Amino acid sequence: MADSSDFLDYSNKHEGQTVYSSHREWQESTIAGKFTLFLIKLGDNSFSRAIGNALSNQDGGDSSEARLLSLCANLGTVILGVIVAYAIGRIFQIFIGQEIVINQEVIIEEQVALSDLLKAKAEKDKKRRSAREKKSKSS
Repeated sequence: MADSSDFLDYSNKHEGQTVYSSHREWQESTIAGKFTLFLIKLGDNSFSRAIGNALSNQDGGDSSEARLLSLCANLGTVILGVIVAYAIGRIFQIFIGQEIVINQEVIIEEQVALSDLLKAKAEKDKKRRSAREKKSKSS
């Protein structure tokens, strides 16, 4: 009979493979996954590694200059990312247009019978006459 520790080792290994395969599938099938894969490949090149090694090897990476250079490099990377995102947005805006404006007109149509219209006019005239009579009596 197998030990429970062997089963747990197998279970953990199988779970890790499942998580890795589902993560890999996410990277290959979604736009966000492809974007993160692109960023990983962009940052994992020899030039980026050389800059990182140069900054960390300077005085063992403990001096204030090394930290300042490292922070500036990180800040530059973030600023460059923002500029690229802004540029891509501007390019999309050129293709799509400046604004998307939706105008909606609401037309309410009411059908009124002629007899109802004549009754309303007669009531209105009656009120005017009574108001004139009251005004002339009070004067």
